[in-house]
Amino acid sequence: MKKYLLFLLLSLLTIPFITAQNKDKAKMMEELQQFKIDYLAKEMQLSEKEKSEFVPLYKDYDNERKKAGAEAWKFDRELKKKKDASEEDYRKLSDLQQKAREKDNEIVKNYDGKFEKFLSAKQIYTMHEAEGKFFEKMKEMRKKQHGDKHPHDKNGHKSSKKKPKDHKDSAPSPEDYPPFSIDL
Repeated sequence: MKKYLLFLLLSLLTIPFITAQNKDKAKMMEELQQFKIDYLAKEMQLSEKEKSEFVPLYKDYDNERKKAGAEAWKFDRELKKKKDASEEDYRKLSDLQQKAREKDNEIVKNYDGKFEKFLSAKQIYTMHEAEGKFFEKMKEMRKKQHGDKHPHDKNGHKSSKKKPKDHKDSAPSPEDYPPFSIDL
């Protein structure tokens, strides 16, 4: 009975902490999304009117793309932790990733059509280019924060990927990003 009461007490004390962590993470993700949108709007040189139409539509677009890849991303994370992953596990991951890419392509095509109603083709192109730059900057920041070591790599292996070329345009420097870590 004492063990049960102790477990119940610990559970009750832990719930607010976990809830606070989830709220903090949600707030951080919301801030990151807003920062990304502001970055894209600047790169696309949107007018205030265009930005007012762009922001809600882009949020929907971004959320749909995240949902499309969520299952594959989750399974990939789980598979990386498995020491005895089977050929069937990798086949399943490959199928999930392929389906996610196909769904993502559908979403991009659908939303590009919606964006075309109030944005130029050049602005849409710039949006896609700026998204890529944004993620590269985020990767650079994560790498810098973790000392060139991926947070899930216990052996400290460095990434063999080539570093992106420096852009001498208006892309922000890592110091321009909010002071938090995000694992993309």
